[in-house]
Amino acid sequence: ITNALLGLGKVFGKDELVRKLLGCLNDEWEPKVTAIEESKDLKTMEIEELLGSLMTHEVKLNKKSANLVETKPQEERRKDIALKSTHKEEISSDEELEEED
Repeated sequence: ITNALLGLGKVFGKDELVRKLLGCLNDEWEPKVTAIEESKDLKTMEIEELLGSLMTHEVKLNKKSANLVETKPQEERRKDIALKSTHKEEISSDEELEEED
């Protein structure tokens, strides 16, 4: 949107571009947006610095989701291994067979 407006002659300051970029991120990015707003001076922050910070955060999010996907099948396999005990049923059916004889 900002590139299209730039093509039409609208000029944005650095701080305005940084704020617009932070404002367009979804809720998943909210903690990172808050951290950037509180720790950095948005008026002097360069777009490249902001993009670098956001890209680093994205890589961390992707690694975290990849780790969750890798551990999930192991948990499912553990569930598949658990079996119900049928020992009592076998004894009772053996006793019934002896009584029938």
